[in-house]
Amino acid sequence: MISGILASPGIAFGKALVLKEEKIVLDTQKITDDQIDAEVARFYEGRNAAVEQLNSIRERALISLGEEKAAIFEGHLMILEDEE
Repeated sequence: MISGILASPGIAFGKALVLKEEKIVLDTQKITDDQIDAEVARFYEGRNAAVEQLNSIRERALISLGEEKAAIFEGHLMILEDEE
């Protein structure tokens, strides 16, 4: 939720947060063919944990903020659950 002092329609004064882009460093490792199934399983375990966390957050948002604002998490869940 954004809050501030209204100066006129479309313009507001309030505290601004500036996010600086950070360089993402990915750890890459080669795996052998016999490790592939375990890594795929690890991916799905992580994805399932993220789905559970988002469902929990969505439920809390639904209770405290209402259905309209909690709906944002539906899109996040759709992305996580998309098999493609």
